[in-house]
Amino acid sequence: MAYKNVPTNTQCVLNGMIQVTEVAAACNKTFTGAAVTFSIVAGVYTLDGVGLATPFAALDQIIIRGSTSAGGVNNDGVYTILTKVSTTTLTVDKPVKAAVSLTSITVDEIDIFILHPTKGHMNWIVYVINSAANSPEISFEPGGYWAAKPEVNAPVVQGQPLLATKNLFQIETARFAQTASEVLIAGPPIINRKGSVLMRIIPTTAVSGATVSVALIQLIGNVRE
Repeated sequence: MAYKNVPTNTQCVLNGMIQVTEVAAACNKTFTGAAVTFSIVAGVYTLDGVGLATPFAALDQIIIRGSTSAGGVNNDGVYTILTKVSTTTLTVDKPVKAAVSLTSITVDEIDIFILHPTKGHMNWIVYVINSAANSPEISFEPGGYWAAKPEVNAPVVQGQPLLATKNLFQIETARFAQTASEVLIAGPPIINRKGSVLMRIIPTTAVSGATVSVALIQLIGNVRE
């Protein structure tokens, strides 16, 4: 996983003009095709499979899809890699159910844009430019306020930019503003989770290399200011 900080709150004033600043990211780590063993040993959640860990590193955030076992156990979802034990073995931050997946499993890296709205009760716009490589999904991580909706297993998707297109997402701060304090980028400058909004880029299943550029547009002087 790569955190990409979007440092400029692009503020659009009524009857004014702005120059949009874009930040780009590419999800380029993927694994597909082999069965993976999910296990719990002494409270450690482990994934093991031939070549599974080769593309990834500790602290990468990943999405697992197609993990259902012959017995119907499903370990699909978003995880953060804690340690890379070997080229075959990873440990992750969330509970897994002991099972062996079918061979259709895919594991893809998620890149995350860190956005910094400055007003707590308003709508604002995220401008997304997608490459022609594929059509990734956009998912904003729920925040800690009452308006946020919890996620169960796979994340809620707000939209999917199709191929080489330009897209706008209208977002309400209260649903997605992060409340927990955590250093996401050690700096300089130091970037903290608290107060930010995290926008996740989820590649098409087993297809890496989606290049996405993002800009934040905050409307100033609107009726919700």
